[in-house]
Amino acid sequence: MSACLNRVRALVADFARRRDGVVALLFALLLPVLLAFMLGLIDYTRASTTQLALQTNLDAAALYIARSTATTPADVQAMGERMMKANEANLKHGTATSYTFTMTQDQRVVATAAATVPVTIAGLLGTSQVPVAASAEVTRSSNNIEVGLALDITKSMEGQDLTDLKAAAKDLIDLVVKDQQTPYYSKVALVPYSMAVNVGTYANQIRGTPKKNCTTYGCERYTFDSTARDNKNKPVPVTLNVSTCVTERSGADAYTDTAPGTAPLGMNYPAPATEGNPCLSSTIVPLSSNRTTLKNTVGNFVAQGSTAGHIGLAWAWYMVSPNFASLWSGESKPAAYGTRELIKVVVMMTDGAFNTPYYNGVIASDAGSGSGSTKINHVAVNGSSFSQADKLCTSMKAAGVIVYTVGLGVGSDAQANAMLTKCATSSKHVYFPSSGSSLKDAFRAIGQDINSLRISK
Repeated sequence: MSACLNRVRALVADFARRRDGVVALLFALLLPVLLAFMLGLIDYTRASTTQLALQTNLDAAALYIARSTATTPADVQAMGERMMKANEANLKHGTATSYTFTMTQDQRVVATAAATVPVTIAGLLGTSQVPVAASAEVTRSSNNIEVGLALDITKSMEGQDLTDLKAAAKDLIDLVVKDQQTPYYSKVALVPYSMAVNVGTYANQIRGTPKKNCTTYGCERYTFDSTARDNKNKPVPVTLNVSTCVTERSGADAYTDTAPGTAPLGMNYPAPATEGNPCLSSTIVPLSSNRTTLKNTVGNFVAQGSTAGHIGLAWAWYMVSPNFASLWSGESKPAAYGTRELIKVVVMMTDGAFNTPYYNGVIASDAGSGSGSTKINHVAVNGSSFSQADKLCTSMKAAGVIVYTVGLGVGSDAQANAMLTKCATSSKHVYFPSSGSSLKDAFRAIGQDINSLRISK
């Protein structure tokens, strides 16, 4: 019995020794596989982490471009690359190899990126790194833009100021009006003004057709009592011819954008050209996306006359008002108020005091100095040019129009300063440049701000 038990014990001990050897052998055979698995898992984690970081960086860059004002291929690519390089540290285990950023015609930012990740196991197969990639697409929110640009080309602007204004206005046009007009458009209308606004061939539609063979208001010729006195101290009668310039309207629609077919604008009977305050030669240009036409018009501006700033302001509003749309054709027609993805803007630029209000289309007796010597013997029916401008600003802002104001060298003019500040949509929308170079800076800032509104509003 004892011998049998000993034999069993011997057999068990021998089996145990053999089992340990088998286990050791199996472990030895499996060890390289286990090591490869562990290293492969590390490689996979590094690649996955890098790909996730690359995707996160790319998403952020594409979103940043979509919210920016970048439009050209070079600007889009450069902006994307800057964002990606700024966040390269997030990749940790990988190295970026390429980025591409493009803007499609329908305003989508399409982005791709590639990187490489160093690996261990793949090195055994002849390569030390593996590629990872990411892609992103962001639709840029955007808006249509209609801008009415009122530009002071009065006699006081003659010389360098007018030269600087032309350059500044051209810069603004280049900034606002884009090459690509679909799916969103960007248009500018020009309103050069001085003693009034010249509407050119649209005059009869806007202020009515003057009557013939009469000399009262509304006729081709108007005879009125002037402020001049004869040797008996009686008003001197003066007869003036109607022009294609227009003046303010009175009554309930004085400060509205009611259609001219319902409430015609005032006629204009300017003093003879020899007095230096004729109907200005430069005419309005309705909304246009043709930068060449717009800039050529600006380039031909000639400084002349006094300052009816309220009329220039009103017409910048009328140019983007849907109530005046019947005057224009094609792309010049403003869209309706409240249209989705639409922003209407007025930019009002002046170099000084508004001094030219009217009565019956003739400069009123209470007009300010510098408004010429021929005046009607009657005060302005709507009050001063400044007070009229103030009411117009209130009305257009109530209609949803964004208003920028620019006062060139008017910092010391308290009345002009106050009116321009109050007229602007906010304190961030008013500029007081003191020189031509700073005027360019102001217009450039406005153009960039309008672009920002176009993309982000």
